[in-house]
Formats: sequence, structure tokens, C-alpha cells
Amino acid sequence: MKKLSVVLAILFVGILLAGCTSQPAEPAVTATPTAVPAVVETPVPTAEPTKEVVVVVVNKTETTATATPAPVPTHVITFTQDLTIIPDATAYVKVGTKVIWKNDDPFKPHYIDATSDQLDKYFGSTDAVSIPYGGSIEVVFDKAGSYDYTTGPFQPQVQAKIVVQE
Repeated sequence: MKKLSVVLAILFVGILLAGCTSQPAEPAVTATPTAVPAVVETPVPTAEPTKEVVVVVVNKTETTATATPAPVPTHVITFTQDLTIIPDATAYVKVGTKVIWKNDDPFKPHYIDATSDQLDKYFGSTDAVSIPYGGSIEVVFDKAGSYDYTTGPFQPQVQAKIVVQE
């Protein structure tokens, strides 16, 4: 009987403990907004067609006639890979002509060395002016005269001249 009362006591304590536990609370209900469909009125067809209004805005701007500058005449002197200068060593150009010394030799730089004081002023130096391979130098001659120079260093040194005429 002792065993029975011990079993009943344990059973009784178990029931008491089971009754003391709390039940999980119901989740709180949150109000969710729902979209209300917008009422769009359909236009009632009429016998008259819809009138369309077109507005055109024109901005007037003052135009001033500007003189188009005349193209600057150019003369190109080319150093080639086969150590020649094209065209010949003496070039005749008019005042205002842009003379371009162009190095088409893809392997070597070339130079122009002014031998007249007048040409030194255009190059800005009394030293030889180097033209890197693929590069060029441009000078616009604004005064008539004869401008002597030599070329080098790879082709045979050429005594060359630019003659600027009125």
C-alpha cells in the first residue's frame, strides 16, 4: 500500500505541475490596410469631336553675321624612312602660310637647325629643333624673307630654305 500511495502522490504532484503551466497566448491581430479601388469615370461619348489645341512657341534669337576665317594655306615638308625630304629642299610659300615639318620615319627622330637669325625667332631657339618619330612641328610665316635651315641627323645633311613671298 505504501507503493500505491507513493505512486498516487507522484501522480498528484505531476497533475498539479501540469495545471500550473500557462497556455500560449493567441497572436495579436493586426489590422492590414486593403487597397480600395479608385473609381475612374469613363467619359461619355458625345457627337462632337474633341477639339485639339496646339501651341507653338518660337524663340527668336539675334543672329550676328560672323566672317568665316579663310583657311590657312599649308605647306608640308616630310622626312621619310628612306632618308629623303619631300618636296625639294627649297620651298616657296606666301606670307601667312603654315609650314609643317612632318616626320614620317617610324624609327628615328629628325631635326631642323636654323642657320638664319630670322628662322631662330620662329623656332624660339638657336638650337636644333627635334621632331620625334611620328611627330611634326608647325610654323606660320608672317613676314616675307628667306629662311635657311639644315636637316639631320640621319639623312645626309641638307641645306634647305623656305622663301616667303608677298
